[in-house]
Amino acid sequence: MYIAIEWTSSAFHAWLMPADGTVAAEHQSFAGVNSLRDGAFEACLRSEIGAWLSQSKAILLSGMVTSRTGWVETPFVMAPAGIADMLAQAIRSDLPNLPPLYFLPGIARLDPLPDVMRGEEMGIFGLELSLPHLLVLPGAHTKWVRTDGQRIVDLTTYMSGEILNLLRQDSLVSRLIPAEYVPNAAAFDRGVEIARDKSILRGGVLQRVFSARSLVLFDQLPPADIADYLAGVVFGSEIAEALAGEDRPDTVTVLGETPLAASYRRALAQFGIASPLSSGRPYDGFAKLIAALESR
Repeated sequence: MYIAIEWTSSAFHAWLMPADGTVAAEHQSFAGVNSLRDGAFEACLRSEIGAWLSQSKAILLSGMVTSRTGWVETPFVMAPAGIADMLAQAIRSDLPNLPPLYFLPGIARLDPLPDVMRGEEMGIFGLELSLPHLLVLPGAHTKWVRTDGQRIVDLTTYMSGEILNLLRQDSLVSRLIPAEYVPNAAAFDRGVEIARDKSILRGGVLQRVFSARSLVLFDQLPPADIADYLAGVVFGSEIAEALAGEDRPDTVTVLGETPLAASYRRALAQFGIASPLSSGRPYDGFAKLIAALESR
């Protein structure tokens, strides 16, 4: 048996997996990296999955637990990078009464500016080969990832989700948003169109965000529509920026089945881009790492 752990800033998610890569047991909690005090990682590990330890050959750890604020910091693997590269640069740690711990690296690129991911790659590698050429991983810090079918060759992070939350909660525009939120898909679509059609307005996303206020002032946008309109503007602007300067792809694979992922698929449709859904299960990525360990 192996233990695979996705340990993020806000959550702890572990799977007990035999060598064939199936899942024998699963455990989740909110014991994320940011919730721990005084470096209590080992104590947390034992508390969360102590019953599994005696039957495990090794523990694989991914996510923010391997970051500078985590348990053991691992250097980034430089793209292009695949499963073999991650395993080759994992840091092994041997502690008393614990199976060997393998702290997995994240993936980075340096040119033209540094960009990184740490943990999200496990969902990507969990997909069946050949990997999609272009993927989006929606989140507070959305990742756009390119692959060559086997490896991650490039990645770009957009802080769209975090910025949208700030705009909705603590900005000049947020003061106009009613307390009770009622979803409005048409308002979202309108925001995407404002972002997509550069003939409507010069400039980029910063100019378009202010339209969420100016349209309301001239009774061209109901205050109840501001939240979804802003989402359309921000996500639409992100898509336009991500695809600028290249031939528009026919498809962009969106990972996840969350409402946020659904918003990205809706926005991509307005750009004329198909967006097949993929769950991108992290434990399937761990299964490939386990197979590589078994073959050593």
